[in-house]
Amino acid sequence: MELGAVSWFWRGVKGHSVTFAALFASVLLGVSIAGGVGRLLATLGVHWLYVLILPALFFAWLNRQEPRWIPDPRRRKLVARALIFGSALLAIVINQIRT
Repeated sequence: MELGAVSWFWRGVKGHSVTFAALFASVLLGVSIAGGVGRLLATLGVHWLYVLILPALFFAWLNRQEPRWIPDPRRRKLVARALIFGSALLAIVINQIRT
């Protein structure tokens, strides 16, 4: 696990960011949201540099909008933790089903 993923994990567990918890959960389950946004931009013919920069800006914007969309800090913490632990549990179940 790389250092950035650990940082996302702790931000999600502490409940500071639902956005980063969702990104961590998607990567844990093998469905990269950021990769999907990058592929979408690439298929639209966006220059490769913007394909790298725009997803980061998009997720930073989403992170700043969280207090407006989920104003209660306790609810944000609950949602972030549910995403982290729910995705971990789902990944374990998927792994057990596959074997």
